[in-house]
Amino acid sequence: MISFNLGEDIKPIYKVASGGEMSRFMLAFKTILADIDQIDTLVFDEIDTGISGIAAQIVGEKLSNIGKKKQIICITHLPQIAANADTHYCIEKSTSNDRTFTTIKKLNHDQKRDEIARLIAGSNITEKTMEHASEIIELAKRSL
Repeated sequence: MISFNLGEDIKPIYKVASGGEMSRFMLAFKTILADIDQIDTLVFDEIDTGISGIAAQIVGEKLSNIGKKKQIICITHLPQIAANADTHYCIEKSTSNDRTFTTIKKLNHDQKRDEIARLIAGSNITEKTMEHASEIIELAKRSL
């Protein structure tokens, strides 16, 4: 039973939690249990649903902190979260001959910066966007 919003009645979590809320609830729960549970790897998908800005930055920092004790796999579309990754992969889908293929590529530092820039600006990447991507990555390193 839980209430995600002040003034709302407490209800069963399965009735009130979206996918993103469930992921963030599990992040909070796993933050508390990180030192004592036996689970070595945590997977978070849709943790960025419905958040941006400072909330995304906080989620990224919490994931990074848990990542010091556990392996974290996080699928995200937000640069504030992605910038906190120690290892970054790009996952892309493509089609060929009426079939869909998924490729996973481990990114080096420059490729990570390029991907963060793409998350910030889409296809309109400029020199300023690249500077911003570098700054977000650097700030994520300092906040730990």
